[in-house]
Amino acid sequence: MKSDIIGIKEGVIGVEVIDPKGNSHLIELAVDNEDADDYHGQDVYPHSSSKRTEEQERLMNQVFARARFEAHTQTEYEILRDGWDPRQLRRGIDALENMPAEEFDEAFREYYHALINPERAKNEYGITEETVEFPGVPEIALIMKGFCIDDDNEVVNVLPDMYIYYSNEHAEKNYTTGTPASCSDDTTQITPMLSPFKLPDDFVYPEDFRGFMIHNLMCQIRDIYWNMGEDPPAAYEIDGFGKGTGNFDYEEYNY
Repeated sequence: MKSDIIGIKEGVIGVEVIDPKGNSHLIELAVDNEDADDYHGQDVYPHSSSKRTEEQERLMNQVFARARFEAHTQTEYEILRDGWDPRQLRRGIDALENMPAEEFDEAFREYYHALINPERAKNEYGITEETVEFPGVPEIALIMKGFCIDDDNEVVNVLPDMYIYYSNEHAEKNYTTGTPASCSDDTTQITPMLSPFKLPDDFVYPEDFRGFMIHNLMCQIRDIYWNMGEDPPAAYEIDGFGKGTGNFDYEEYNY
């Protein structure tokens, strides 16, 4: 999509986005007033989301995401969280790549063991048949583990808790447990999100696990572009799980 900042006035950023079909959208982002609503103007698609097709609704969401990305990268305003800024995720990748093996092992050993032994993780976090809100044995779908980097792209803190998504075939949605902790304001939070896995025969710890985490962050960068209805840079056109949700369908993409 093509997008341009068309003006900033009284705490409102105006962005014009041209969607893939050539239609113009005017987005106004109220960045200085948390109580004010953003505006999305266009005269092609139904104004009510209930009257749009699934494809139209996805396109509208992609346009809005593209406008926020443009405002975040082209103005002084911080519109996006760190995890939705490809530049910050790239810094996170650099930080992981540059960690000495001993430091990486100490920082992420707990995360590694939770992923290869999800049964122990379920017990530690109280995810049992007796405690969940749906019938059957709960299964962990995703485990997130955040870490904080400084301006030199060095890991200065690993958040102490993990955030876990779980469900099973009887659950109507994913449930969560854990503490969604966050980094201090003077650092940047990077959050890998991985599914439990079985160790391949040729797996070498910690380097192969480091590769798993880096691959996930690369897929997250890819998904940020998909979320805006755009193709990612060639380096990130890879297969694998990135973001848990977004304005895209994994089944539509085949790499």
